[in-house]
Amino acid sequence: MLTVRRPAQDGAEFTPPPGFGLQAHRFPGLKSQLTTRAWALIPVGVGINVVGGVLVTTLRLPLYLDSIGTALTGVIAGPWVGAVTGVLTNLVLGVTANPTLLPYAITSAFIGLGAGWLARWGMFKSVPRVIASGLVIMLIATLVTAPISIFLFGGVAGNGVDAVRGAFAAFGSSLVASVFQSSFLVEPFDKTASALLAFYAAKSIPMRFRPPFGRLSLPR
Repeated sequence: MLTVRRPAQDGAEFTPPPGFGLQAHRFPGLKSQLTTRAWALIPVGVGINVVGGVLVTTLRLPLYLDSIGTALTGVIAGPWVGAVTGVLTNLVLGVTANPTLLPYAITSAFIGLGAGWLARWGMFKSVPRVIASGLVIMLIATLVTAPISIFLFGGVAGNGVDAVRGAFAAFGSSLVASVFQSSFLVEPFDKTASALLAFYAAKSIPMRFRPPFGRLSLPR
């Protein structure tokens, strides 16, 4: 007698790939993350970042808003995909809008890696964890960005955050102190908002359309 098995609903019977479960902390290889769906997500992430970056540059806002797509792809497709998205974003923005953004491709890569690692460790399963992840990403971004701003640009990065740094400098802070002070003032809002927007955007994607990484890193 022929038995017809009903298809899985939204990936409910998805089998976790190697590396999850007891070995979820192990870093996956680049090739295993760059699936067809991941490649399709990268231009979407870059586009989201570019829109946010151009908006900030045009309006001189004291924010960045250019890492939402990086966090999104890192969370749903893995850290290496997030890193590729971040680097490509800075290349596009550096050529089209602000050349000083090119060196910060390193920061964007670390943001994508950080978002992906945090997602793999279960930090994008609930809103409180996402907020905590945003603060962790903020620390990563600050530690990577500050030396670039200080040694390459003398603390001036050519965006709206420069006004905040200038205010701290006017009140007597040193170059190094003003860079870190402005980062710790602006980055928590920027990176927490980016993490939350990435979380809700990723969670809204139906299970059957997510890459394998996103089927396990996010709530159903």
